[in-house]
Amino acid sequence: MIAQEVKRISGQDVELCYQCGECVSSCQAAGIGGFNPMAMMHMVQLGMEEVVEGRVFETCLHCYLCSVRCPQGLSFPEVATALSNIWTRRHGPDRIERAFLSQIREKGFVNPVRVALAASGLPSAWMLGRGLRLAKHAFESGRVNPRLLQEVRRIVRE
Repeated sequence: MIAQEVKRISGQDVELCYQCGECVSSCQAAGIGGFNPMAMMHMVQLGMEEVVEGRVFETCLHCYLCSVRCPQGLSFPEVATALSNIWTRRHGPDRIERAFLSQIREKGFVNPVRVALAASGLPSAWMLGRGLRLAKHAFESGRVNPRLLQEVRRIVRE
């Protein structure tokens, strides 16, 4: 059951959550792409696999504001990390995790820009100034995730 696995990994007993809503009211990411920490805690309590497979938990900013306000002392960021670990155990590391691990192996530290480039499949030459010109081309050619493109256009309009 997911609740026991989350507790074993994170130390968070999600069964203590009584759905008061403090986490949602303090969450800066609530509502983005369907992200709702209270609903996700409930899904974990019910053992719903969709909470793992949907990966919406990745929207969590790990700011810990929800943890500070939770009357039960629960921490959704810790639950989100546990859910990420469960997903990775089931499916293996995704491209970002592989890029991160590659940086650690090769350099002994992580350069976030290089991780982002590697995860995107872009060569390190982007760091030499080609990036912005090619990014414009990628946006114009439609080789960018359509949801990302819509969000960028919305931000520019505002």
